[in-house]
Amino acid sequence: MSLDAPENAPIPFRAYVTPYGYRVALYRVALGSVPADFFADPDGNWTFELLAEAAGFAGSDGIAVGALRERFHHHPEGAAVVTLDAESRPHVAIVECPIAYEYVTGAELTRSSAA
Repeated sequence: MSLDAPENAPIPFRAYVTPYGYRVALYRVALGSVPADFFADPDGNWTFELLAEAAGFAGSDGIAVGALRERFHHHPEGAAVVTLDAESRPHVAIVECPIAYEYVTGAELTRSSAA
């Protein structure tokens, strides 16, 4: 058992990685049980459309996107929270977006400085 995933932690009913590298976990939980901030932007590279597609929600009506304000089980703070604005379908998708990496040349990797 993980320290950040208590025994009573919800288990995703579906988990997958999209072709864009988004790690997605779908939960059937009330939104109030997820530490989400819908005024915050998720970390990583994303667009509203790609997050909605990754979560498996069609269109844009009734979809809300926010970010985790703290760790939620094994998901890091800042991961995207995508949900439908529908009491009858308590589906919450946690989407971990890929981070943009900047590559440096081999010379830059071995250069040192006293600064």
